[in-house]
Amino acid sequence: MKYADKIHEDVDFLQRAEKAQSNAINRDRIRFLKLLKTGRANTQSAAGEAIGLGQRHAQRLWHTYQQGGFQALMVKPTRHSLGKLSSVQISHLRQFLFDDQAQRLEDIQAYLAGSLGVEYTIGGVSALCKRLKIKQKTGRPVNVRQRPGAIAFFKKI
Repeated sequence: MKYADKIHEDVDFLQRAEKAQSNAINRDRIRFLKLLKTGRANTQSAAGEAIGLGQRHAQRLWHTYQQGGFQALMVKPTRHSLGKLSSVQISHLRQFLFDDQAQRLEDIQAYLAGSLGVEYTIGGVSALCKRLKIKQKTGRPVNVRQRPGAIAFFKKI
């Protein structure tokens, strides 16, 4: 297959686009096309290997180029969603935690399932708390020899 005929952009355009590109992933994609266009790589696998891609990834890039052209390769990859909860549900969860109604991860799990209708495993609740920077709040330690009510008596004087 002659890739030089299949790639519509000329080498000068690819060179300028590669230098102008600040995103490293897109720069590699342009370099992939440039290697095929100039003939320095005879196959998709060779072009992919030259820029550090596997064979399957190179095939997917070529397929994307064939389907949508140069612009389809320059699309930024989308980020996946941050979880099952919307921003409103996260604010409800934060209010629930602010009111000190949860002592354990199981309590948070039950609240999510009962009030918000979202099912999480215990590990998922733990990951959610880490992602939202929710930390366990504990009181200060108390001396075991301290008499109950001694601090209140001391402060009254």
